[in-house]
Formats: sequence, structure tokens, C-alpha cells
Amino acid sequence: MSVTAGSMSAPPDPMFKFVSDLAKELSAGRVELPSFPEAAARLQQVLSDDTVTSERIARVISADAGLTARVLTLANSTLLHRGGTPVTNLQTAVTRIGYDYIRTAALAYANAQLRRAPELAPIRPQLESCWREGLRVASLAHAMAKECRCVRTDEAMLAGLLHNIGKVYLIARASSDAAAQGSLDDRALQPWYPSIGQALIENWKLPEEIAAAVGGQLDTERQHEGAPDLQDLLIVAVSVAAQMAERSAGDTDLNPDGEPAQDAAAMPAAAALGLDDSAFVRIMLESQTELEMLQAALG
Repeated sequence: MSVTAGSMSAPPDPMFKFVSDLAKELSAGRVELPSFPEAAARLQQVLSDDTVTSERIARVISADAGLTARVLTLANSTLLHRGGTPVTNLQTAVTRIGYDYIRTAALAYANAQLRRAPELAPIRPQLESCWREGLRVASLAHAMAKECRCVRTDEAMLAGLLHNIGKVYLIARASSDAAAQGSLDDRALQPWYPSIGQALIENWKLPEEIAAAVGGQLDTERQHEGAPDLQDLLIVAVSVAAQMAERSAGDTDLNPDGEPAQDAAAMPAAAALGLDDSAFVRIMLESQTELEMLQAALG
């Protein structure tokens, strides 16, 4: 995907120039995320090869003890492994949980390294907030996928966890740009982070469906022909997560950008997914359990 300033609304300077420069880098295939673990980056490369074997993936994972622990923890988590003999062999874990859950574990590991990096200490609260937001959307997306059965649950969870990777990228890169740091609020980031996230995901050669869903996650009026898809699901999950955050903050009338909140249940994407009021009640209850299990599995 070519990311250009002209394809998005321009936030006020100095954010405009900063994000425009990043967009040019991503369009040229350059991804520079501070403190991103080499093992996680190498694993993303390996997983993009359609002919790769589980044995090869396991070898790449085993080169990093932290990544190994994260994959095995997810494989043995209540979320994915309810009962039975614990998985102790990496190749077995890879085969059992599948590539998208492996990507999820790698993303969790990389994100943890970012949050712990000494050079990123000043922005640690923002990175922590992004991680919590990602977990919430991932748990909602996972619960919705189980409810509507039109999207794979592993793909839904990964898309949810990646939905704000563009925001993480912008915040991390701005840590070394004094002029941009003062403009890093949600209002300034919103016009940019979905497209930046889509470009990142495409650079990492993750599935096209995930890249498109992340790029179009804020298209709350989206309607299309054919069956509901991952983008529909992510649109609803992101909106529900925002509404939950508003309620927990005691403001049920405004979204984080100061605009009137939009009811997720009234969106065309929710109708396409076949989600009615009773389904939303089940999803909200299920997602709380999913969130607790996800936190335990990913940290």
C-alpha cells in the first residue's frame, strides 16, 4: 500500500510533516521500529513464506528464549488449551495453535520489549495504554468471531491486537522527534494510524485481509456486497471497545475525540454480521472472560 499525506486528512503542524515523512518511508518499504526484537522480525519474515515448515518456524522461535516462552505460554493457556497434556515441544505448539496465534505471541513479545526499552521510558505510559487497548479489541474480536462464525477466531484476535499498531509506531518513532511529541494525542493520531498500521502489516507480509481490516477499521458507514468479513468485525470491535472505555471513564455521550458516540449495534457492519442486542450482551460477557485469559496468555 502506498501511504501518502494526500490520502488522509492532515493534522496540524508539526505532526503533518512528521507523519508525512514516516509515510514516505513505509511506502518505500522501510520499517524502523525502535527496540523491535530481531527474533520477532525474523519470525514475521519466515511466516510470510507459504512453503515454510513447522520445524523451520520452531527453529527460528527457539533462537530467542523470551519468544519461546511466550509461544509455549500461549499454547498452554486456558484460551487455547483447555485440559490435556501440557505442550512442551515447540514444533508441536506451532502445529497445534497455527500461524496466526504464533504471530500473536510474537507481537505480544515484541510489544513487551518496546514497553521495557530504556530509551522509550518517557513514552511507556502511552505504549502501555495502546497495549491495553489492543487486548480489549482483540478479546472483543475473538468473542464476536465465535458468535457470528463468519471469520476465523485466530485471524480476528490477531487483527484486534494489530488494530492500533500504527499508533504504536507513530508514538515510538516520535520519541526522538521533539517537535512531534507535543502533538501525540488521539485526535492528532486518528487520521493517520489506521493507514500507517495497514502499511506496516503489508510490509510484514501478513495476510491481506488483516491489512485491509486495520486500514478500514474507522469506516463505520461501510456497506458492501457479499458475505460479512474481517473488516466488518473489526469496525464493530473497535467501536464497542471505544464505548466501553467511555462508560468506564464516566462519559457515555462523547467518544475519545470529543464527538458524539456512535452506537455500534446500529452500524451497517453489525447488521452484516447478524449481531442484534442479545448477541451484543453475550459478546460483552464473553469478551471479559476472553480478556482475562488473553492477559494471562500474553502478559
